[in-house]
Amino acid sequence: MDPAPVRSATPTDRNRALVVAWRTLIAGLAWWGLLAALGGELGQLKYFSQVTTLTVALAATAGVIGGLLAIDSPGWPHTLAWCRGASTTYAIVTAVIYQTLLSGNLSATSSLLEHAVVPALAVIDWVVFGPGPAGRRQAWWTALTWLILPICYLGVYTQVRDRTGRPLYPFLDPTAGGRFWLWVGIMLAVFTLVGFAVWAVGRLRSPARSTAPR
Repeated sequence: MDPAPVRSATPTDRNRALVVAWRTLIAGLAWWGLLAALGGELGQLKYFSQVTTLTVALAATAGVIGGLLAIDSPGWPHTLAWCRGASTTYAIVTAVIYQTLLSGNLSATSSLLEHAVVPALAVIDWVVFGPGPAGRRQAWWTALTWLILPICYLGVYTQVRDRTGRPLYPFLDPTAGGRFWLWVGIMLAVFTLVGFAVWAVGRLRSPARSTAPR
């Protein structure tokens, strides 16, 4: 009896293994940064930095699981691309705001991971791999749907304070009246601009499916 033929690894298999390994790194560092920042206190999730890191961690973990299981559902790449685009947008905005409007202190491991390393890796992942396979270009309005989480977060933000009773972020004080709403408008505009920039990069990295005859 002839031995069963040994299946050699295809380029697709090797690419999948590379993506899984890469997103395992992102997921591991994101979870590390998040858990270090929380310190066992789930109440720390009231800070948008932790929310952002969580979204990156979940998106990267989903990418790892999808790669390992070789999920072939038609809607899976679209869903994962939406999550990765959203989390990349949040990571960029979080990093920029932390460096410009907040302390910008990266001395703690958790801060370094949350505000520098993980955002950088999320951007690299989006630029290198794009949103998904050819033919799955995201519609222009996709960037607007990424505003869902920031808007929902603002609703929660107005109800929470830090341990001293002050606003979580000094520049975003719900008791400041018109100044608060001005900053809300600025923040949403920043999220929108960054979101469309992320979408545009994804558009360039996801060429239309070829319709040429074979």
